[in-house]
Amino acid sequence: MAGTKLDSSADVYQGQLFAFIGEDPIAFASSATLEVSVEEIDISNKMMGSWAGSLAGKRSYTLSSESLITRKEGAMSYDTLLKKMIEGAPIDFFFGEAASSDKDNFGGTFTPDKTKINYTGKVLITSLSVTSEAGQIAKCSASFKGFGALVPIEGSPASVNSASAPAKA
Repeated sequence: MAGTKLDSSADVYQGQLFAFIGEDPIAFASSATLEVSVEEIDISNKMMGSWAGSLAGKRSYTLSSESLITRKEGAMSYDTLLKKMIEGAPIDFFFGEAASSDKDNFGGTFTPDKTKINYTGKVLITSLSVTSEAGQIAKCSASFKGFGALVPIEGSPASVNSASAPAKA
């Protein structure tokens, strides 16, 4: 990439990234975070003099989201996440842009946009919390720990039809 001109007014990503559990977005999310890390394996030895050395070890990822509480039936809400957490089974996730239909200033129907770059894998819900302050909207914080590989997907226009197709069981 040496010599690539970067233009702050045109090249900075301005989209909205969503966290989906299965095919459903976390309802009324105000933030979504995917963090990827790698463990360091120390290879420092006498032959390296006074310099430390490391190799890449195990990779891992976490997913987190902050959202507003809803009791809407069928939404990926605190209550739905809590049921999944109690079940303890691994769940599929999608992190990327959303395609929307019937969208207005207050919401719409959102599905994973598989035509764009996205990330998928399996996670376990590791923590959920609810915050309710006097006179404020109740909020939920959710944390997820990935297991197995995080799969980056380039996306393609051919995926448009599969983005709206129901997930296979």
